[in-house]
Amino acid sequence: MLKAGGNAIDAAVAVSFALGLVEPNASGIGGCGYLLYAPANGEPVFLDYRSTAPAGLDCDAFMKLSVTERKDTILGAGVPGAVAGWLTALEEYGTMSLEELLEPIIALAEEGFEVTEHFEGMIVENYSKLAADDTCSALYLNEGIPYMAGEVIKNPDYAQTLRILQKEGRDGFYKGEIAQSIVESVQAKGGVITLEDLANYTVRRAKPVKTTYRGYTILSSAPSSSGGTAIALCLNLLERYDLASMGQNTPETLHLLAEAFKITNVDRYQYLGDPEFVDIPLDVLLSKEYADQRAALISPDKILEDLNPGVIPYESPSTTHISIVDKDGNLVAVTNTLGTFFGCGIGVAGRGFLLDNQMYDFSVEDWEANFPRPGKRPRSSMSPTIIYTPDGEPYAALGSPGGEAIVTTMVQIISNILDHGMSVQDAIDAPRIYQNYSGNLVVEGHLNDDVSAELENMGHPMEQKNAYNSFFGGVQGIIKNQDGSWTGGADPRRDGKALAY
Repeated sequence: MLKAGGNAIDAAVAVSFALGLVEPNASGIGGCGYLLYAPANGEPVFLDYRSTAPAGLDCDAFMKLSVTERKDTILGAGVPGAVAGWLTALEEYGTMSLEELLEPIIALAEEGFEVTEHFEGMIVENYSKLAADDTCSALYLNEGIPYMAGEVIKNPDYAQTLRILQKEGRDGFYKGEIAQSIVESVQAKGGVITLEDLANYTVRRAKPVKTTYRGYTILSSAPSSSGGTAIALCLNLLERYDLASMGQNTPETLHLLAEAFKITNVDRYQYLGDPEFVDIPLDVLLSKEYADQRAALISPDKILEDLNPGVIPYESPSTTHISIVDKDGNLVAVTNTLGTFFGCGIGVAGRGFLLDNQMYDFSVEDWEANFPRPGKRPRSSMSPTIIYTPDGEPYAALGSPGGEAIVTTMVQIISNILDHGMSVQDAIDAPRIYQNYSGNLVVEGHLNDDVSAELENMGHPMEQKNAYNSFFGGVQGIIKNQDGSWTGGADPRRDGKALAY
């Protein structure tokens, strides 16, 4: 798209539609997401196209459902916002027509794409879910057997869906025959999404969450995402420590990170939700004064305990991220998702795509700010982020999948770059940790064993995952160099790639 003369928004929208074809386990037009756009000239823009709860949701009944019913049935599906979000971005900030933008994706759907080893693993891992639905089976199983790496998958139904969008735009998805297909597929399985739910879907605009760190300005996702606020709060906590002199991934630095992650997570779960349903004390949470107050809890040699106010919510790491800069310096960071891998496991018959299970992200036991309500957007951790230099120049676009680990991953990447002077690829490759407000400190297998042992001696209950584990996300980022050129970095933990010309 960039080579064809498009800008960053054109490319981001095209890539989003393409990933719905070639990485359908993680995102697609039956899902949702957030987009953060920093034009070279003008004010930054944040688009919230998170899925919403259907108007006919029975909240009491939903909160009594089992985990499996909320995750792996049609009752987990929200009203999808992806198409509305992408087309809003294209219409307002893009330069290419939807017809020319979708044409190469239609060709790819008709001609087929080669299955990667990672995608093969996704199909095998989710075989039971896919095999339970006729549409999913037809799309991603080869006569009942998972497609293997190197084999080719074609999706002519998706091509036809995109042709309808070429002609009819947003209405081609939220009204008319595609909308009718969605409702028929949903209601055939016992779901409650209606034509009115689809027709009434709206994209929200909000000011990006903003803070400063080491003189750099950090912009990230606004609520209904909790991610941007959590990143800002965590960086505000860490800013009062000289992490550069402590060293990257030393026991002292990782201890402080883990303690800051505990405070950050308990606060975001307690206060953040859909701002149209919850009164969020955002100014307080983002203030340096509040960070001073919370940082007083942190000890340099003892771990924080008794922070637990309730049940940990679960959010799937099954997401995808794109970061793009164009020749004019326009930056865009986009994070899209279906919820857990392959969403609720229900396909829209004859249309070539799956529905999400974003309703699973609502809290049902505690954290009242995120209780389900008709028309409400479940809280998310997705955090597309853009960084400006102290001089106000665009510097970086970053983001990651990873569910609950998105916030901790993003904070570590930002610190690696701004505190430790690492290149974007080295910052991404470095071992990561994850800490919720309680429970084990999770570390990657390529973290130094002596560092892990020292953290354990400090009282951290330790858990190790394999090196380059996808639990810790899949960061895609771009950073501006001193000579004005840009460098991209892609995460080896998942399928990803940095491309430029």
